[in-house]
Amino acid sequence: MEIYLLFFVFRSRQGCETMNYQLVIDYINQKYNKDVKKSCMYDHIMQWRQWLEGSVRNFHEFNKKMDLNDNKKVTKVHRHRTNMLLKGAEDWASILLNEKTRIVIEDEASNEFVMGKDEISGVFGDNDFWRNANELVATSRWSGTAAFEVYVRKMETISPDDDDNGLDEDFEPGKLVGGASVGINYLSAEQIIPISYDNTILKEAAFVSERQIDGKTVSLVSIHLLNEDGTYDIESFYLDEQGAYIEKDGYGQIVHTGSPVPWFSLIRKSGVNIFDYDSPFGVSIISGAEDVLKGLDCAFDNFITDFRLGRKMVLMSSSMFQTDEGGKTIAPQEAEEQLFINAGDKILDGGMYQEYNPSLRVAENAAGVQKMLDMFSMRIGLGAKRYVLEGSQINSTTATQWIGERQEMIQNANKEMICIEKALKEVTRAILWIGKNILGENVNPDALITIISDDSYIIDADTERAQWLSDLQMGIRSKTEFRMHFYGESETEAKKHVTPTLDELIKGMDAGVVGQEELRQYLFPYETPEQSKKRIEEIKAENNQMQDEAFSKQMEQEKERKLAEIGLITE
Repeated sequence: MEIYLLFFVFRSRQGCETMNYQLVIDYINQKYNKDVKKSCMYDHIMQWRQWLEGSVRNFHEFNKKMDLNDNKKVTKVHRHRTNMLLKGAEDWASILLNEKTRIVIEDEASNEFVMGKDEISGVFGDNDFWRNANELVATSRWSGTAAFEVYVRKMETISPDDDDNGLDEDFEPGKLVGGASVGINYLSAEQIIPISYDNTILKEAAFVSERQIDGKTVSLVSIHLLNEDGTYDIESFYLDEQGAYIEKDGYGQIVHTGSPVPWFSLIRKSGVNIFDYDSPFGVSIISGAEDVLKGLDCAFDNFITDFRLGRKMVLMSSSMFQTDEGGKTIAPQEAEEQLFINAGDKILDGGMYQEYNPSLRVAENAAGVQKMLDMFSMRIGLGAKRYVLEGSQINSTTATQWIGERQEMIQNANKEMICIEKALKEVTRAILWIGKNILGENVNPDALITIISDDSYIIDADTERAQWLSDLQMGIRSKTEFRMHFYGESETEAKKHVTPTLDELIKGMDAGVVGQEELRQYLFPYETPEQSKKRIEEIKAENNQMQDEAFSKQMEQEKERKLAEIGLITE
């Protein structure tokens, strides 16, 4: 057996500018006879990343003339920025996937394998899933797309040397037969190369990240391709800057997974991709609204600039200044450099000095920034009034405060959850398939998977709980449903924690769904199940004995009556 180590990919920090997509695409086309084209989306993703980082070319940093008569006299100006695209992406991620999100697998062993008994261990715990998944959702908001990639750590594959005599017809070099554990990669849009797709559904893909080997930049590539039998093969390898294939650190082998389930899943922002309608790539929440971000940063920059330029100045006659030995002017009570200005020898309004106290226009600037925040919030789908400028900070309003404009966000969130739930189910299904077929775990890849999302953006938690409690009292909902909804338990787990009332048990007995032992355990909770069963058998025996005695007595009475009748007849 050969041990094959599949790589662990982190979200790319380098972006589209340094990634050489064409080298990877040329390799795929030549080796696999594909016709992959470089997507036009990478250019747009690069622009959205600039907005994410607050470093848009010729906007956040530009040259400004210092002399109108001399074009060569310029200075580099840095515009102040709000970085609101990052804020908006993270807020969307907090709505769509947070600490209240639950994945419920209707199979106890499967649920434990994926999330552990405490729901924070298992495969998810090993891969810090919830934190990384939340950040991945944020990535999908600013870039339009992100991906999960599932893999097997320390893959065991069949080596070509394993079949010494060459007589085994089922011998399949590269077949995946085992491994150590399941890993998850979290990939940004820049790392995804679509190979084939149908109706925007990604079927085959390559995932790319950059690495440094011996001081040289290389591309680490993982290719997922479908076979004719509907199962996937995976090839991973290095490509250098010239496109040369590198076999190193165990990379450079095609692995036959035998899996009909893709080991990757896209998180795609919903909405029309106007740049490439059929592409599996989505578009950023700010796509088409970049000018709104420009307006917001301009308003914020003007706000800051007014404070910087609005410092108090004192214009003073030169006669009030002294000079040092080097001829340098010294202001009286010298403080900061910008406070005192030498106005020459002229008289200032009849005096020796004059104060200059410019207006800061705080209210006007704050109103301008707030207007742009409202427009930004509306354009990214959160509805107006999501962000409020308070003091020196831009804050998000709470769910209970933010009522007037929430309906638009609710509609958008419900729409976005379709793709989030699909991605979570797909990555969970892939983990279960690997667990059963590769690692030999007692799990069920076909088990029902339910995503319970946080809907507090629709109704606050206290109000929702009160409504459910009212429904419980009215008999509209059951305790099992209550636990499933608020505690994220499966139906089986919830039923274990629900204690029925005596009335419910009696009705259950009448309906034939509750046994005598269950009823006795409720009435006598200190009895063990064995004691309850024994006591019920004793009661049955006593009842049978009483019934037998009653029957014998009844027969004796019947006999005496008959004899009496016969005696009467004889007489």
